Amino acid sequence: MVIRSFYSLVIIMIVLALSIFMISNPSAALQSSAAGLRLWFDTVLPALFPFFVVCDLMVNIGIVQFMGRLLQPLMHKAFRLPGEAGFVIAMGFTSGFPVGAVLVRQLFKENLLSREQAEHLVSFTNNASPLFIIGIVGVGLFNSPALGYLLAFSHYLSNILVGLILGRVRSDTIPISSQPGSLSTAFFELIGPKQSPGLLLGEAIKKALVNVTMVGGFIISFSVLTSALSEWGLIGAVAGMFQMLGISYHCSWGLGIGLFEMTLGAQTISISAGAYWEKLLAITVILAWSGISVQAQVMSMISDLAVRYSYYLKARILQAGLSFGLTFAGLQLTSDKLLQKAVSISPSLAAWPSSLDFLKVSFAGIFGGLSFLLILCTISWLKNFNPFRSVR
Repeated sequence: MVIRSFYSLVIIMIVLALSIFMISNPSAALQSSAAGLRLWFDTVLPALFPFFVVCDLMVNIGIVQFMGRLLQPLMHKAFRLPGEAGFVIAMGFTSGFPVGAVLVRQLFKENLLSREQAEHLVSFTNNASPLFIIGIVGVGLFNSPALGYLLAFSHYLSNILVGLILGRVRSDTIPISSQPGSLSTAFFELIGPKQSPGLLLGEAIKKALVNVTMVGGFIISFSVLTSALSEWGLIGAVAGMFQMLGISYHCSWGLGIGLFEMTLGAQTISISAGAYWEKLLAITVILAWSGISVQAQVMSMISDLAVRYSYYLKARILQAGLSFGLTFAGLQLTSDKLLQKAVSISPSLAAWPSSLDFLKVSFAGIFGGLSFLLILCTISWLKNFNPFRSVR
C-alpha cells in the first residue's frame, strides 16, 4: 500500500510539473513536444510497427506455441521459463524497447505464462535496438563501429546474465514449467482451423497501432518533462550528485539527463569534454538503465499483469552494474585499438538514419529473430532423444 501510494504521488507530481511548465513556458514546451513527435514518427513508428504486427500474427496463428514445444527443455533449463519465452527473448533482443513487454503481455493473456514467469521474463527482454547502439551511438556519435559493437556486446550479454541470475535467485518462487506435449500434436494444432486471415491481420494492425501510439505518447511527454527539469535546474542537481562520485561535470550532466531519457543522455555524454573511457562507461550504464521514460513505457504495457516495478527496477540496476563491468573489461583488453579512431560528433552532424533505414532494420530484426529462434529450436530438438513422445 505504501509503495502504491508513493507511485501515485510521483505520477501526480509529474502531471503537475508538466502542467506548470506548459503554462509558464509554452514555447519551450512546444519545441520539446515537437522534437519528441519527430523522434517517434521518424524512428519508433517505422521500427516497431512491423514488429508488433508480425509478432501478434505469430502468436494468434499458433507458431509461437509450436516453437514453445521445441524450446521447452532449453528455456526451462536456462531461465526456468516455458518454451514460448524463447520467442520473446529472440524478438526482444533484435528489436528495441518495449517489444519484450508487449509480447510478455500477449503470452500472459494467452495463458502461456504465469504472473511470476511474466515478471521474470519482462525483466531481461527489453533492450535497446542494435541499430541504436551500433548505428547511432557507435557510428553516429563516436564515428567508431567497433565501439558500437563493444557497447552492444556488453548490453545484450549483461541482460542475458540478468535472466540467468534472477531465474536462479527466484527458483523457489517461479513455478516449474509443465513438460511439453507431443510435437506431432503441436503440429496438428498449428495447421488446425483458425480465424479468417483478414480478421487476424486486422486485429494485429489495430493492436500494433494502439501500442505504438502509446509509446509515442510517453516519448513526447518525457521530452517535455526533461526540458522542464533542465529549465528548473533539477538536472543540474542530479549532475551534482554524480560529480560526488568523481565523474566529470559534463559527463554527470549527461547522466542526469539519461536518468530520465536514454537517447538525449547518450547524445549529451558523447559530445561532453572528458576521456573516452569515461563517456563509454557512462553510456553503457544509461543503455542498461534505459531511462525512466522507457521504464514507464514497459510498465504501462504490462500494467494489468500485477508485475512489480520494484522487481524490474532491481533488474535494471543489476544490468547496469554487469554492463559497466563488461564494458570496462573490454576497454582494458582493446582500449588502444577501439579509441584511437573514435571521434565525438555533434548530434546535429551525426549521420542519423532515415525512416526507411529504421523500416529496413525492423524487417532485418524480424528475420534475425526468427533465425535465432530456428537455431534455438534445432539445439533444443537435438537434445531430445525422442521429440515425438507423449508425456503422460
